[in-house]
Amino acid sequence: MSRDQRIVILADTHTGDRTPVLDAALLRAVEAEQPDRIFHAGDVCKPEVIERLSQIAPTNAVQGNRDWFMRYHLPMECLCEINGVRITLAHGHMSIWEWFLNYVFLFLFGTMSGHRHFQKKLAKKYPQSDLIIYGHIHRRQDEVMDGIRFINPGVSYPERRNQFKSQYAVLTVTAAGEVLVAFKSVPPDPPAPV
Repeated sequence: MSRDQRIVILADTHTGDRTPVLDAALLRAVEAEQPDRIFHAGDVCKPEVIERLSQIAPTNAVQGNRDWFMRYHLPMECLCEINGVRITLAHGHMSIWEWFLNYVFLFLFGTMSGHRHFQKKLAKKYPQSDLIIYGHIHRRQDEVMDGIRFINPGVSYPERRNQFKSQYAVLTVTAAGEVLVAFKSVPPDPPAPV
């Protein structure tokens, strides 16, 4: 008999890339959620992140563009089915070539592809999915396009775009196959007294 599954979703921790360590406040928050599993949608950047998350719950992670640059090899996608819901976990950048073209477009025209561009590409690549979880854009999303639900948890390290509060999402797939999502933010620990 199936039961509700509680999954913490992270993306873009950028540990060792844009931030020196995984946010301790985020780790405590993830642990407090008592998840059945953790999904990391890429730009992990250091194996220690997945090792630490795996101490909390079984963790699946996929390769982001920064992982590729840092030569941290992870699968490009993770496909699974939970309580009848077909889920794809991917970073969303599609390929290094696609990532590169997006930055050429930014340089030439002053704008980058929006979240719908990435969602359309993901939907085309994974048409069998009921739910696609992705990262890359550093912005939270929860919307349905072409019959597929897309969830992006935001950026999971403190930075300007998230008001310096690490972001994550909690996904619950009920025993009946209903998908529930809660977005959460974690303020960083205060600086240690001097």
